[in-house]
Amino acid sequence: MQQVPTVDSLARVGDYRRPSLRRQRWLFQWMVGSDPQPTDAQVEELKRYIVMGDPLAEAVVEMYRSLPGGRGRALLDQALAHGIDSIAEPPRALVELFAHVDREPIWLDRDKLALACRVSRRVGPWGELSLRNLSLMGGYLGAAAAKPLVFTGQLERVTQRRLVETGKFWMDVTTIGGLERFAEGFKSSVRVRIMHAQVRAMLLASGKWDPAWGYPLNQADSMATILEFSSIYLFGLRALGFLFTRREREAIVHLWRYVGYLMGVDERILPTCEDDANRAMYLMSATLPPSDDDTRALGTALADAPLRAAGDSWLGQRLARIERTLRIGYTRYVLGDHAGDALGLPRTAAKYLWPAQIPLRLGFELVRTSVPPVNRLVTKLGERLAQNQFPKQIARTRADTSFAPVSQLAR
Repeated sequence: MQQVPTVDSLARVGDYRRPSLRRQRWLFQWMVGSDPQPTDAQVEELKRYIVMGDPLAEAVVEMYRSLPGGRGRALLDQALAHGIDSIAEPPRALVELFAHVDREPIWLDRDKLALACRVSRRVGPWGELSLRNLSLMGGYLGAAAAKPLVFTGQLERVTQRRLVETGKFWMDVTTIGGLERFAEGFKSSVRVRIMHAQVRAMLLASGKWDPAWGYPLNQADSMATILEFSSIYLFGLRALGFLFTRREREAIVHLWRYVGYLMGVDERILPTCEDDANRAMYLMSATLPPSDDDTRALGTALADAPLRAAGDSWLGQRLARIERTLRIGYTRYVLGDHAGDALGLPRTAAKYLWPAQIPLRLGFELVRTSVPPVNRLVTKLGERLAQNQFPKQIARTRADTSFAPVSQLAR
């Protein structure tokens, strides 16, 4: 029997007053300029969002069930490609969804979107490192938030699929013009929103979902995902020596605010600026529940991804082991050994390689910021690398990037 999570059923909010947060609290206070410690009322508000889903997307999933197989997805794709008015008699659920996503927020700034796209390309492959081995890996520390990944397939298969889907999604939304109404970034954001609603419905109907974990893929965790792509992503790059102006950092937060809006995250909890994002990041990290076996299983699966992608050749496996060690070292460098242990990652001296190269990168960054042609060249090279690499990754893994949900649960 399906049990709908409530605030009273929650057992996933950690002790946000624990003494071990002192150093982390000081760091965020330095970043934000004020004490980030949440009040009891703010934590209670967070709990409300932990048990909240996305009614508009969930209504579309119900619509899918009432139509012949594949018909609902076809209608969604038609509305994305040609507008809701192109459907003669559109179902009410679809009309209401598109009334939301077609509404352009008055705060949307296209100049900031374009700047965020250029910055995202400028950092080259290091952006992927930050997203994968800080943002995604760090997201697994929230044991309850990571449960949907464990329940929706074998860890190895889900990890590979998620990496490719995340790469496709990131490419779509960080392409200049990609978030225009009929562009790929806009379409991918809406498709991911519906995919999440389908997974949510499947988990709640399974009888295996524990209400103590909150609502699956809930509003709070969805907001945290937006942070992973914005402020946490920037934190990981700055830890490598990359420099960003305040305007560039605000642009990144702005882009992901709009992506979050399209994906159904309540505007009331979407960060409006960098300081908002950092305060929200502290709130989510301070209330993380303890890690568990699933945390370690997911961390190990993501760490081992290079080995599975390398093929069977001796050289490929040797290079993959080196890559794996370097990526684990980066995770331990930015998240710390306590988090690395919680994720089941081996200890490695490779974590010291990452801060050691900061002076070299800082020197290059100072040249880039001082010489505009160098900045333009770096951005252009990053764009070319991204455009060439991702199609090869899809071809190599034969991945489905249509953002269709898995068909069944793994356990």
